[in-house]
Amino acid sequence: MWDLGLIEYQAAYAAQFKLAELRYRKEIEDVLLVMEHPPTVTLGKFGKAENVLADEEELSRRGVEVCRTNRGGDTSFHCPGQLVVYPIMDMRARRGELRRFMHDLEQTVIDTARHFGIYAERWQEHPGVWAEGKQLAAIGLHFTRGISMHGISLNINPELDDFKIINLCGIPGKEPASITSLSEKKVTVDEVKPVFLDTLSRILDIQTEPLNDTHMKGEIFG
Repeated sequence: MWDLGLIEYQAAYAAQFKLAELRYRKEIEDVLLVMEHPPTVTLGKFGKAENVLADEEELSRRGVEVCRTNRGGDTSFHCPGQLVVYPIMDMRARRGELRRFMHDLEQTVIDTARHFGIYAERWQEHPGVWAEGKQLAAIGLHFTRGISMHGISLNINPELDDFKIINLCGIPGKEPASITSLSEKKVTVDEVKPVFLDTLSRILDIQTEPLNDTHMKGEIFG
């Protein structure tokens, strides 16, 4: 488990490719990347530019970067106050259970939300996790030669009005929710993070330990 703190989306995106290649060559074990991003709109493989509702001037004024990615899905928004987790995992060792993998990531959010007294659920028509008809967590994945990239972003305490610059998941009118807004009390990323990671470890049947390898950090981000 590698906690990167607040990191620019493009830097994390590039790191995923490097780690996925190392994992494919079996030079490293599975890696769980944990982070937050500065304000960033991401467009997945099915992302449409018209789902970005702010023009370039407005995006620049807000300090929002727009990035194209190879993940599935349409349009997402990242910002501080959102827990982002990218599992770089060898799905060949898990017998290629790709749909189950997505299901497990969603279940992790559902169980984490329950810990904070929130009822959340899947929406059959769209991946991710929803509560009271609002999006609590977005999910988008990509698999390269059997190695997973990207993952899930869970809203803890972001400024929800900032999400108005996009159509969430490409769906006009859909609104975001957060652990804080649904529980009606301030909850921090640091409070949710251990609950989420413990739940993910249980559901995926994995054991995690912190990665404090400065040499690898220099190799990946150097």
